[in-house]
Amino acid sequence: MISTLVEMNAHQAPAPDVVRLALTESALAAADSLWRAEMQRNYGPDGVLIYAFSPEGQGGLGTTLRQTYEARRVAVALWRHERHRG
Repeated sequence: MISTLVEMNAHQAPAPDVVRLALTESALAAADSLWRAEMQRNYGPDGVLIYAFSPEGQGGLGTTLRQTYEARRVAVALWRHERHRG
């Protein structure tokens, strides 16, 4: 999923594209959902509220939590880029 978004981002368009924006929003929603689920699995129902902005929210190297955190981070960056395009 992330590699597809990176490939999409490599082709610059002169103006905002609503389809690309919708795709990046969808990818962000999916990545965020996976990260939130992993946070809940690791830290319980309040895990996102307690640890989202701390190192615990990133997870350790090689963990599923880190993988979901990184996927979410990339999805946020691509969505922001697409939103501010043009």
